[in-house]
Amino acid sequence: MRLVILRHAEAYAGADDDPLRQLTPHGQAQSHVMRGQLESLLGDYRVLSSPWERARTTAGALTLPADLDTSEQLVPTGRMAVVAAALEPFFASERPLVVVTHQPLCGRLIHWLSDGSQQSLPIAPCSGALLELDWPAAGMGRLIRWLDADPSS
Repeated sequence: MRLVILRHAEAYAGADDDPLRQLTPHGQAQSHVMRGQLESLLGDYRVLSSPWERARTTAGALTLPADLDTSEQLVPTGRMAVVAAALEPFFASERPLVVVTHQPLCGRLIHWLSDGSQQSLPIAPCSGALLELDWPAAGMGRLIRWLDADPSS
């Protein structure tokens, strides 16, 4: 299965643990750029998002409402085993999945899936990684490429 782990687009400054932070106008533009990249790269895909406003708004710009789900496990403090369990039902289909989440979970999840480590990677807003894997478990993924809505940054 092809899986994209993506950090939400640029949000207004504020507390990292504020679930109501909104996207900036630049963040909204990033989301639309990323949608074009994902459509070109993946074709038909589903999106699973953190329920927090900045992630949900990013996810909403990436797909149609019918292809969007949310999971409480995708907040910044999410734990790998719990996140993996939330991803498992999506692996019954070969349809690519885009996961929209936050730092530090985004960087930790990419690292954990690709090499089994829980070390965090710095991930810029509206950036992430395309992985290929058969099951959401430590070290099971192969990093295919990095994605960035702001390639010049």
